[in-house]
Amino acid sequence: MSLRLPDLARWPLPPMEGTRSADTVAAMAPVSHTWHLMPIQLHWLKECSTKYGFADVDETLRHLIYLANSEPVANKRLIFRIKRCLHCHVGARASQHAKMELTAQVHAFQMQWLRNVTEKCGIKSLEKSVRIICDYYQSRVKQAALEDSTKGVEKEREIFSVRRGEDPRLAEALAKAIGEEAGVSNDTGLSGGTMGCDLKDLASDAAACSEEATIDAIRRCQVGRGSSLYARARGESKEETKKRREKEMKIEQSDEAKKDRELIRKALGSVMG
Repeated sequence: MSLRLPDLARWPLPPMEGTRSADTVAAMAPVSHTWHLMPIQLHWLKECSTKYGFADVDETLRHLIYLANSEPVANKRLIFRIKRCLHCHVGARASQHAKMELTAQVHAFQMQWLRNVTEKCGIKSLEKSVRIICDYYQSRVKQAALEDSTKGVEKEREIFSVRRGEDPRLAEALAKAIGEEAGVSNDTGLSGGTMGCDLKDLASDAAACSEEATIDAIRRCQVGRGSSLYARARGESKEETKKRREKEMKIEQSDEAKKDRELIRKALGSVMG
């Protein structure tokens, strides 16, 4: 499969260390890799490949990698440095962290960028970096859908339409979707359809934790620090909890913390409050 078109026709090439044409050719060369994705992520990529006129899942994945690399520096920090727990399943057994394999080709320069990000951000693996990218953009769609299902559809279209204004495949896919919307509405596709897997798919996940495992997860993740469950997980008395929260509130109300929250709020939108 040639990776020269349509990908390279839409996105700028990265800066090259050398000026030789051989260096440029090497950077654009296809690199095949087996990525380990969560089922909900792979389902979303496959669904969007069809919905938005991509040649295959490989091209859809490359589109998201291109998109993440083109984000402003502040957004990149949010993508790769903010720890999200969408699929961590803390407290679950190893066998419950089921992932699916996707053998897909990316450009050599994309692979190198992923290696750089993985190393600089202290991420466990290349596959984890790709799962983070999928989580980030899929969560943007979910957040928009929480406000209104139509906004969710629009956000997904926006993500997969970037730099594709002259791609006839996208125009054809959207025209087909509009035709379907004019017909009988259903629960798939773009006419009020789902943005990847439905939230109920996450609720029925096999990695559901017991109460004991949940408490242990809270202790290790240190989430919900102001909750009674967190205090219980730490084995604190009421006095100890009060003293801890007083210290934490000083940090939370500091100017530095306020600046960080404002940065996150601007990047993620109104869903952050």
